[in-house]
Amino acid sequence: MNKLFVTFVILPVVLLAGCASTPMTNADGESIQDIQTKLLGDMPMPGGAKINNENTLILGSGDGWAGRVAIIAQQNSNETFTFFRDQFQKAGWTLVSSTKTKNSILVFIKKDRTATIEIEDAGWIGKTNVMLTVAPRSTVVPPVTK
Repeated sequence: MNKLFVTFVILPVVLLAGCASTPMTNADGESIQDIQTKLLGDMPMPGGAKINNENTLILGSGDGWAGRVAIIAQQNSNETFTFFRDQFQKAGWTLVSSTKTKNSILVFIKKDRTATIEIEDAGWIGKTNVMLTVAPRSTVVPPVTK
């Protein structure tokens, strides 16, 4: 094989592949997964998902946070729907409602919290926009009307 080909084509590809498999960490040595767990608690996220900070508002952290998280999932909308439906239930959330269409919605409850997941095909090849909204469950009982 030509030495120039190996030096300028093969070597950079091997080095980049090695970097891609190395977990990303912050200055404290925490991985992206560690940070996600601190912020979102027991809410699983699809592999490779990225949080869109511009459209995200998180109040609190861990299992008690509330707010909205905008996510870009690397999977298509069907795979993303299946992931959230199955993995949230494995994490102890109860599925109360789901609608699977072009823009799908899943609603879960767990203890005193409600999570609504809106899934929209982003139009990019294989990517999906997800809006995860979490709020305390209402304890107000509506009045009985006659």
